[in-house]
Amino acid sequence: MTDYYPTNGTAPDSPAALFDNRIGLAEADQADYEDAERIDVFEGEVLAVVDHVDTTTPFSGSDQGEAETDAAESGEPEDVTSTFSWAAPDRVAGERVPIIPPWLRSREARKAAARQALSAAGYHTAFHAVRSPFYTVKTMHYSVVGAGRVTGKVTRWVRAEEGNYELRQKAAETNDAYTWQALNKIRERESRGRMWGLAIATAATLIVVAILAVTGLLAPVLWAALAALIVVTVRAGRPADKPILGRVATGRRFTKLTGDLVRNSLVSLAVRGITAPEQIEFCHPGIHRDGPGWLARVNLPEGVTAVKVLERRDGLASALRIPVDQVWPAAGPDHPGQLDLWVGYHPASEMGQPAWSLAAENARTSFFEPAEFSSDERSRPIDTTLFQRSYLIGGQPGSGKSYAARALIAIAMLDPTCELKIAEFKGTGDFLDLEPLCSTYVVGVDDEALDQGAAIGRWLVVEAEKRGKRILAARKRGEAPQGKVTPELAAKPGSGLHPVCVLIDEAHELFLYSPDAASDFERAIKRLRALGICVILATQIPDKASLPPGITRCVTNRWCLSVAGQVENDMILGTGAYKRGLTGTVYRPVFDAGWGCMTGGASPVAARSQFPADEVWDSMVARATSLRGGVAVGAPIETAPARDLLADLTEVAAPNGQHWDTAAEALTETWPDAYTHLSAAALSDMARTAGLSSVDVKIAGAVRKGYRRADLNKLRAAREEAQTDTQKEG
Repeated sequence: MTDYYPTNGTAPDSPAALFDNRIGLAEADQADYEDAERIDVFEGEVLAVVDHVDTTTPFSGSDQGEAETDAAESGEPEDVTSTFSWAAPDRVAGERVPIIPPWLRSREARKAAARQALSAAGYHTAFHAVRSPFYTVKTMHYSVVGAGRVTGKVTRWVRAEEGNYELRQKAAETNDAYTWQALNKIRERESRGRMWGLAIATAATLIVVAILAVTGLLAPVLWAALAALIVVTVRAGRPADKPILGRVATGRRFTKLTGDLVRNSLVSLAVRGITAPEQIEFCHPGIHRDGPGWLARVNLPEGVTAVKVLERRDGLASALRIPVDQVWPAAGPDHPGQLDLWVGYHPASEMGQPAWSLAAENARTSFFEPAEFSSDERSRPIDTTLFQRSYLIGGQPGSGKSYAARALIAIAMLDPTCELKIAEFKGTGDFLDLEPLCSTYVVGVDDEALDQGAAIGRWLVVEAEKRGKRILAARKRGEAPQGKVTPELAAKPGSGLHPVCVLIDEAHELFLYSPDAASDFERAIKRLRALGICVILATQIPDKASLPPGITRCVTNRWCLSVAGQVENDMILGTGAYKRGLTGTVYRPVFDAGWGCMTGGASPVAARSQFPADEVWDSMVARATSLRGGVAVGAPIETAPARDLLADLTEVAAPNGQHWDTAAEALTETWPDAYTHLSAAALSDMARTAGLSSVDVKIAGAVRKGYRRADLNKLRAAREEAQTDTQKEG
């Protein structure tokens, strides 16, 4: 009896348990095979019976020991997995392409394919049959024109007029008779040879015609020759822009991506280092279908980076003869010199955007779970999670920042437990329809609105302090093992840890108005990742003053829409992003609104924000309002009168200074509305941001960190002097 081995080459612990295949065999029949260790049954029929199963593998026992000894002597690694396949190790795990295409396996699929083919064939036949009289007239017309052109070309060829025509003309114009006669003799000599050749060909044709006439084959051959002659003359007489047959479809003609087309297009860009098509190397699996388009992954010549090609997206589209928004070059995953060239079947502007899952009638999100907010160039949805994330959206005017921010805020608004706080400093009310959902909504560019925006920053700092203490208490109780907000903690009534999403649109207006606000947001973003608060900042001026580098470094997700140059690009995506091929310079304002390069996910991706129709967005807002019961989550921020921190520190200081913890308690007790739950660490951070140094100070015999009154007085004097100079200049 032949022994059976498992296909993976490992011996079973229980052969009867692994190989016994008695399902489908009647109980009466099983009694006949009680001693068998394996029975192969198919649809109730016994195919094979195995009395004994050898549980040893082909590499067991002494053979395996000898194999290990040989491996040790040869120096080969011992951890190479044994395999029964002769395929290369890097291809064993891959999936094989099915021999029979999937559409041929199913009877319904075959019928559908046949119906589609017959329908297309019938339509084309009927379309051209109706127009056949017109085709006949066009054919006869172009045939006559072509016959004249062919005759003229043959005549000129036989007379050899075109060989040295320009030289003879030049000799005639200069009255050089000798040269003209010499050139004309050459022409006549060439013409005589061609005339003899034409005469021989004519005689041979007549002989063939005579033979065919005798054999009775003249008629069919004559008709075939006439048809060929008509094809030749029609092709010669037809203008290049006027085909005989009409186009069945009026859409743009699809251009299939080929290796030669890709290579020639890249060479035509005149990128330094790319001089010959042979320098472009295609990576496995070559050019292939990828979503609604074609993907070509290539290795550029040594020393050439993909970003050089990304900069010439317009030239690449010109070389491929397709619209710009149909070509999507990107840096490859393996090294900086690898290029992913994706070409869609249609331009992105014509393909439209896939349906947004959040627009479904029953869509509901969670702050802690992934949700769709955009799609990539291949129309694949892109998800993100608001928890443990903060977002920076940057781009020039017309790049689609507001709708990109809307796509993110939509995730928060469809979570009925999430509190919304929105401040929009464009002043046009881009988020006015979300005001009923917000606990705090600010719009405008006046001082009052900007002060309210600064109050949001102060609230974030205080809230981070509160939540930190709550998380610490929950961790001690075993409810927050990782020191982070959990969905269970957030949903617990009275926990004070419900999710919050804060959106600041045109953030540069706030940060330029109040450097303290920029400092507050920077401090808050550093701590909010684990506290259940997500901050979204949108700006169009990415420089050090309007977008402090500290904020850029702390933000987890950066979304760079259309920007003008490398400096702006790296201010949003980080230093060196442009050189790595991560760039928003390839997108055009207005035309590519909503498109941008996003980092912070598993890998950088080209993301196009969702841009739903007005009626769809209105229905989403209505659903969010219904989920919240028509009541906004959270409480508004009570804006306290702005305090002068340096002046207040002077009030609570001892003769030589004060400790931070003592000063924090005094400020909270004296001005509770302005300094709510202020800790020593938070006060120290605020003071250092204002320019006051933190040093060791001895107060009442105790030496702790604090500030000196002398340093404070110098700082206030310098500030007052600067304000005086500013007023004089004004």
